[in-house]
Amino acid sequence: MKKLFLLIAFCIGMLSASASTEASKFAEEQYSKQTGNEKVHITVKKEHTVEYQQKIGKQMIPAITYGYGDMKAKKQKKCRITYICLLDEECKPMWSYIIPSK
Repeated sequence: MKKLFLLIAFCIGMLSASASTEASKFAEEQYSKQTGNEKVHITVKKEHTVEYQQKIGKQMIPAITYGYGDMKAKKQKKCRITYICLLDEECKPMWSYIIPSK
């Protein structure tokens, strides 16, 4: 049981240290569409997924993923951002928002 717990903790640690995740890639795509197809790249520093289990309108939102990292666009300085993604029933991102930090 202890080995299983350590294995799960190690896997979660590896996921949080990754350079890009499904949620950050979705946020990149959505931001690129909103800004006229200017490609951006988000390097994730930390990301969390939290169970939500509530309806927004008629859509059930089982979980929310949020995190922060650095966003870089062509010919621009990188900037620190915070992002949030709402997940659908299959835990796939369906909506995202990026908030620039300092």
